[in-house]
Amino acid sequence: MADLPAQLVKISEKQTPARYESPVFGSGGSFGASVSVTFTSTVGRSDVYKAVGDNAVRNGWVARGVDSTGITDRWLKTYPDGTPATLVLISEDPTVTTPRHIYTLAGGV
Repeated sequence: MADLPAQLVKISEKQTPARYESPVFGSGGSFGASVSVTFTSTVGRSDVYKAVGDNAVRNGWVARGVDSTGITDRWLKTYPDGTPATLVLISEDPTVTTPRHIYTLAGGV
């Protein structure tokens, strides 16, 4: 999902590999891999969510959650080995009135 639809412009990407941290004072363990992509767009918010959602569905994700306005913003996927994954789209400031908006698409297992 790090490849965005054409009308969205990627400004950063962070990939975090899966890792294991030795327990220290009761915390630690296995942590899944994740990817976070921040991008901008001048198209309408609902169009951005639709474009990302359509792309997610094409790649095997299933819509599983909506934001306070009723727009789908979360998707789930189970990989062939049974590993569950989550994908979330966040508008950095949904109330901003400028034509350019910043979004973050984050996914992980």
